[in-house]
Amino acid sequence: MKKYYVAAVIAVLLVCSGYYLQQNMGYPVYQGEDIFKASVNPYTFVFFGDNRPAVGWKQPDVFKTIIQMINKEDPLFVIGGGDFVVEGMPQNFEAFLNTVSQMEAPLFYVCGNHDDSEYYQQYLGERVYALTYQNALFVVLDNSRKVLDEKQLEFLEKQLKKGFEYTFVFLHVPPFDPEGSYCMINPDPFLDIVFTYEVDYVFCSHIHRFYEAKKGDTIFIISGGAGAPLVRGGYNHYILVTVGDEITYEVRRPA
Repeated sequence: MKKYYVAAVIAVLLVCSGYYLQQNMGYPVYQGEDIFKASVNPYTFVFFGDNRPAVGWKQPDVFKTIIQMINKEDPLFVIGGGDFVVEGMPQNFEAFLNTVSQMEAPLFYVCGNHDDSEYYQQYLGERVYALTYQNALFVVLDNSRKVLDEKQLEFLEKQLKKGFEYTFVFLHVPPFDPEGSYCMINPDPFLDIVFTYEVDYVFCSHIHRFYEAKKGDTIFIISGGAGAPLVRGGYNHYILVTVGDEITYEVRRPA
């Protein structure tokens, strides 16, 4: 097995190492204290989305710059919002993993529509899972085909019922598109759960620019500017989130 492959596939290693509390409806729930081996408060994490190249396998130079910037932030962990590759073929995944092997923090993956293939789990691990750390819950869902099935919705609700103080949900395709139709099919069941349990943040990608909207008590962030071709006046960026007595975030842009 190639060295960069071992270094980069954090999610796969977590499964193999047994770093999860239990299997919930077939989906793992990881305990952050076992993964990070540290108790940090406040702490930061990074979210980026849509770093894929326009064509081919070579990762964009701006994404390599973003990785260097993220390393300087020294976050506790990083979540990639999907569309890591143009096409979910082995050579594309391997090129991506070779690039992100330079990232120093643990990296967790959200499956994007371009990543969706029979090879996804082999290279990037579980598609649906949750992570807990201190008083926060992080749930990753797979709507790479624009839908969430009943099993995922039940998993989400079961995790939210645990009553964590801070809650974050991550998925690739946003439940709404502020300027068009690049969004989920039938998002209402998902949004009903989000609003019922007053989720703090929902992070999405898929649209190659930045949007932020507050609906009810929930802040929705669409961040797709990590290297893919930009749209609608978008700019390259990633999100730095700080979790302490409150949750704050900053949009960081390469120079």
